[in-house]
Amino acid sequence: MIIRPHKILLIKKNFIEFSFDDDIENDEETIPDFKKFQTLNSAEQYYLADNYNWDDGTIVLNWIIESLKCDKGTACMIFWKAEPDYYYDYTAETIEDYQADVWHLLQKIVERFKKDDFKTSKFEFVPTDEGYKTDWPIKMDIWKIPSELNSGIKGKKPFGFGL
Repeated sequence: MIIRPHKILLIKKNFIEFSFDDDIENDEETIPDFKKFQTLNSAEQYYLADNYNWDDGTIVLNWIIESLKCDKGTACMIFWKAEPDYYYDYTAETIEDYQADVWHLLQKIVERFKKDDFKTSKFEFVPTDEGYKTDWPIKMDIWKIPSELNSGIKGKKPFGFGL
């Protein structure tokens, strides 16, 4: 599960801090190239999610979660990196607009885990091993986190090679 240097460069150039591009001359929102995203395999998606700058918003993270190539470990990592405990007291109706994108992303991940909708679970992400607290009190049914998402996924971690 090695990420090749040319793919690391593609990921860094197109998906890491893409909204910080100094070459943009207008105020239009920068959106990365979905066709380039589609060239990424599941290990490359994991690498992207692990290195993603959340200041860029959730568009790329949604692409990953909606991808048929998305591994359970990748989805688990995205879920916990979003610090979901902040969102546990909110519903779709009560969340502030500026926080709604992350709230919906988290709910999408919970639903896919509940449906066992990810094809693979070969990439590791165990939230407690990464320093995340997982025993937050849950008051609403929409935040009943499936045990596998809560305990994490065992496997291997893809890594970059050559850069």
